[in-house]
Amino acid sequence: MPEPFRISPSLGPDLWQAETQFYWDTIGDPTNAGDASYQPGSRVTGNDGADYIFVKAHANIAADAAVGVDTDTWETEAGTGYSAPVAVTAGQWFHVRVD
Repeated sequence: MPEPFRISPSLGPDLWQAETQFYWDTIGDPTNAGDASYQPGSRVTGNDGADYIFVKAHANIAADAAVGVDTDTWETEAGTGYSAPVAVTAGQWFHVRVD
C-alpha cells in the first residue's frame, strides 16, 4: 500500500515523514533547539480515510506499533488507540494514525 497523504486543507509535513523539527522559525529560534512550529496535536485526514495526529515520539517506535498519546504534551506513551505508520526514533515529530 502506498504511503497515505493528507486530504485536509492544511499545510504541514507529509503523513509518512518523521523529523526532530518541522517548519521552525530561524529568527526566533536561530539554533533550531525549539519544538516543531507545525502545531502539535494537529489532526488531519488521510486519503485512506483515517485520522492522523501530529505528536512527538517518547521512545523509538517501530512501524505499525501500537502507542498511546498524552493529549496534554502530545507525546506518545505506552498504550493503544493509535499506531505509528512509520518507524521513528525518540524525539522525532510524526503523525500517529488514530485506530
